[in-house]
Amino acid sequence: MRKMKKLVSMMMALVMVMAMSVTAFAADDTYTITINNSTEGYEYTAYQIFVGDLSEGVLSNIEFGDALGDEKQADVLENYASVLSGDYDEDGEADYESSAAGLAEALADGKITAAEFAAYIADIFTLIAAGSTTVEEVSTYDADAGTYTISVTGAGYYLIENTVIPEKDGAYTSYILQVVGDVEVNAKSDIPSLDKTVDDINDSADTSATTSENDSADYDIGDAISFTLTATLPTNYGDYETYQLIFHDTMSDGLTFNSDSAKVTIDGTEINSSFYTVDSVTSEEDGTTSVTITFSDLTETVAVASSTVVVSYTATLNDKASYMEENDAYLEYSNNPNEKDGGTTGETPDDKTTVFTFELTVNKIDEENNALNGAGFTLYKYDADTKEYVAVGSEITGDDLSSFTWSGLDDGQYKLSETTTPAGYNTMEDVEFYIVAEHTEGELTSLKVVDADGNEIEGYTEVLSDGTITTDIMNYSGSTLPSTGGMGTTIFYVVGSILVIGAAVLLITRRRMGNAE
Repeated sequence: MRKMKKLVSMMMALVMVMAMSVTAFAADDTYTITINNSTEGYEYTAYQIFVGDLSEGVLSNIEFGDALGDEKQADVLENYASVLSGDYDEDGEADYESSAAGLAEALADGKITAAEFAAYIADIFTLIAAGSTTVEEVSTYDADAGTYTISVTGAGYYLIENTVIPEKDGAYTSYILQVVGDVEVNAKSDIPSLDKTVDDINDSADTSATTSENDSADYDIGDAISFTLTATLPTNYGDYETYQLIFHDTMSDGLTFNSDSAKVTIDGTEINSSFYTVDSVTSEEDGTTSVTITFSDLTETVAVASSTVVVSYTATLNDKASYMEENDAYLEYSNNPNEKDGGTTGETPDDKTTVFTFELTVNKIDEENNALNGAGFTLYKYDADTKEYVAVGSEITGDDLSSFTWSGLDDGQYKLSETTTPAGYNTMEDVEFYIVAEHTEGELTSLKVVDADGNEIEGYTEVLSDGTITTDIMNYSGSTLPSTGGMGTTIFYVVGSILVIGAAVLLITRRRMGNAE
C-alpha cells in the first residue's frame, strides 16, 4: 500500500536539529534519550506525539501518542486540514486522510516540513495549562559526563523541547526525534556568538604596523579608533520566522562615538542602513555612551544559518581619557523559534576591548639636581605618512615651572626639544626616543623607552599600573670652563688681567721710542 511504502522515508524526514548516533535496541519498551555535549542550566522535556507498532526498526499503524489529548489531536488535524483533505488523486487514491497516519504520511512526503511541524507542536505545549494530564518526561543532568538523559516509554516519535534555559545566554529549541531504541544525540549549538576587537596602529611606523582583531590597543588623544563587532548566527537560524538581533556597546567617557561611521556587512556584503537602526545615549552621571545597532528582523536580509554579521565603527579618544579606557559589548538575540514574532530574547556574555594611552613627565634640574625653573619644552612625534616630526600640542613653559607633562600619548617615535632655555644655561640637545608598549587581555604587560636600536634607555621610570613615564633632564650653566669657586680665583683673574694690560702698554711704548730714533 502507498502508506506502507512511505513509512520508511518518514523516519528520516522527522529527524532534525540533532545528529543521531547509532541506536542500540532496548530489551523492553523503555528507552533512554541521551543528549551529549550539553551545558548545565537547560531542561529538556519529551512529549510523545506518535506511537506505532515496532518491527525491525520500522514503525507501522501510526497513531497519536498520549501527550496529545483528544482536543489537541483535533486541533492538529484542523490546522493541517488543507493538506489532510482526503481528496482523490488522478489514480483514484485518496490524498492524506485526516488522521495521525495521514499526518505522518504528509510529513514523510515533505508536504509538511519537520521543522514547521516541530515548531507548531511546541507552540501547542506552551499553551497547555500547568497541571494538565499530558504525558511528559523531564531530563536529568550529569555534570561529570556533560549529558542530559530522558527515560521514555514506548517507541514512536517524540517532541524534544527546551522548557528551561539558562537565565541569559540560552536559547529554546524543539525538534522531532524518532525513538525505536536507546538514542544518543549531540546537542546542536543554537546560540549566536559575539567577538569584539579593536585595531592597533603605530602611526610612527608604516602601515604594516597596523594590526586588527586585537582585544587591546594604544592611541594618542584625538585619534579615531576602529572597533569591530562580529556576530556569528546560530546553526538553527533557519527555524526562525522572525529574528531580532541587537548589538549593545557601552563606551567609557574617554571615548566619543562617531555615529556616521557605523557600517554593517553580512558575509562580506555591505547592508543598506534601512535594515537596521543606530542609536546612542550618553549618561549625564558618568559620561558613558550606550550604543545600539538594532535589526528588528534579520530574516529580511541575506543572512542564513551561521552567517557572520559584522558591525564596524570608529570612536575618538577624547581629552577625558585616562590611561585605560574599556569598552564592553554584548548581543541580544531571539531565542525561541516557536514564537512567530521572535518575542523573547537572550543575551551573550560581555566581550571587552581596552584602549591604553600613556603619560610622559620631564623634570628639569640643574647640575646639583635641584629643580630648575624657566625652561620650555616642545614634544614632537614622528609621522610615518609625512616623514616629519609633528608637535604634540604647544610648547609647555613657565617662569615657575620645572616639571613638564604630556598626557594621551601612543607608542611610537618621539623627539623632545628645549624651545625655551633658562637664563644663564646652555640649550640642551634634542632627545630622540621610542615608546614601546605591549598589552593583552586588557592588561598592560610592558612599557619601555628605547633608542633607535631597541636598547632600553637608562634614566626613565615606567609604571605599568598607570601608564606613566618619568625622567630627569639636566641643564648646564653657560660657563664653558669648569669653575672651582672662591675669592682666590677672582683675585687670580684680576691680577692676570693687569699683567696682560701692562705688557701691552710696554710693547707699544718701546715701538714708539724705536720709531723716534
